[in-house]
Amino acid sequence: MKPSQVERGAPGVSGGTGKPKFKITITVGLLVAFCLVGLLGVQGVHSATKDPSFCVSCHVMEPVYGTWSHSAHREIAGCNDCHTDNTNYFTKTYTKATAGVQHLYHNTFSDLPDRLRIADSNTALVQGNCIRCHEDVVRNLNMDPDRRCFDCHRYTPHSNYR
Repeated sequence: MKPSQVERGAPGVSGGTGKPKFKITITVGLLVAFCLVGLLGVQGVHSATKDPSFCVSCHVMEPVYGTWSHSAHREIAGCNDCHTDNTNYFTKTYTKATAGVQHLYHNTFSDLPDRLRIADSNTALVQGNCIRCHEDVVRNLNMDPDRRCFDCHRYTPHSNYR
């Protein structure tokens, strides 16, 4: 008896049940779906947290928000413009996520001070953002590397809060 096309392995037919191909297709499909959901989720978090009103949703930020909202910066820069790494999307996402987790922890489990102060670990980040935004002004200045913009401009943009 002569074998049929399926038994001989016709072109495009593996002769088996097709499960390995199916598993690869499902795996790739799930990976793509996971990446899309993750990207949309991150983008959704970016969108929800980009406005300064999100930051003031924690009552401890009210004085800081109040002073910023009466400054000239309110028309140009929000919290994330100064307090996150704006080098690229990934560094911004990373700094927003780590700051968010830290803020959540401290707001939940810590005894917060009456007056918030920027963490020493974040001063270089804010300094870099000052220079990035005001590059046209500071381009030709010989700035002392041991001083930060807000050593002199200490009430910008947070009034006399510091």
